[in-house]
Amino acid sequence: MVAAGLLALALFFALYLFFNLTVAGQSLENGWAWKYEVFDTVGYWFRQHDLPPLSHDRDTIMGGTLVAVVLALSRRLWRRAAWVAVATPGAVLASEGFKTVFDRPLLVDSRDDAVSYPSGPVIALAVSAALLLVVPRSWQRWVVPVVGVWMALAASTIIVIGDHRPSEIVGAALLTIAVFLLTGAVAHLGAAPRPESVRTSRTRGEDELPAGGATRTWIPIALIAAIVATGLAAAWGALPWVTVIDGLAGAAASLMILGTATVTRSWLGEPRLLAREPVTAPAG
Repeated sequence: MVAAGLLALALFFALYLFFNLTVAGQSLENGWAWKYEVFDTVGYWFRQHDLPPLSHDRDTIMGGTLVAVVLALSRRLWRRAAWVAVATPGAVLASEGFKTVFDRPLLVDSRDDAVSYPSGPVIALAVSAALLLVVPRSWQRWVVPVVGVWMALAASTIIVIGDHRPSEIVGAALLTIAVFLLTGAVAHLGAAPRPESVRTSRTRGEDELPAGGATRTWIPIALIAAIVATGLAAAWGALPWVTVIDGLAGAAASLMILGTATVTRSWLGEPRLLAREPVTAPAG
């Protein structure tokens, strides 16, 4: 987990260095700034109708963190409860702190001179990551699609309305991944991973894998397609190539968080449900 977290952090800084501190990087993203009417985009409609976390950001981070912690505590996942309680607001604070320390010098002639790497949707990404790590397995069939679509919608919207650049969305995802993985490694120091599929009873519990571990390959394909379609839909109304870039950037951020949460859960394992042995009276 530490190695993956450090890799995400290294990629986060690599994006910052190229897109913020080089002429080539700034030129790439400034090439389409202010070239279309923001008011004509689907994302602008979502912005006007207060899609969280574009609005209600404080409520989103506080409410999302609280729900994740309560879920973890209700499942007696004490380490995960502490983990998401620290990592969720920690990712948001890391994002805000980075922008106050690291500058974006104006290297090209452009109206787009804001210092905004990484982006604000780190709130949606962090809350989603926290929920994905603590929900019961039986809930994942609907939680994963809902938060995946929400992340893609929020991320693509905030790019197409001009509040952030594509690299800042991907950077927010990388920073969120780094914070969660590194704090998770600390939270689980000394804890041995628990196998997911080991049961002491034949009765299927909420976290038991289906018999034979069979998976339907069309489910992840359909999920990826839905997330990509959502990202493109949120960016609809801009120039066609801008719609593609902004939509795919938002979808990529969502898929990065989903993939990391899935792999992390497999590393950690799931709580083992112990069967209660029947009590029998002593013979004689």
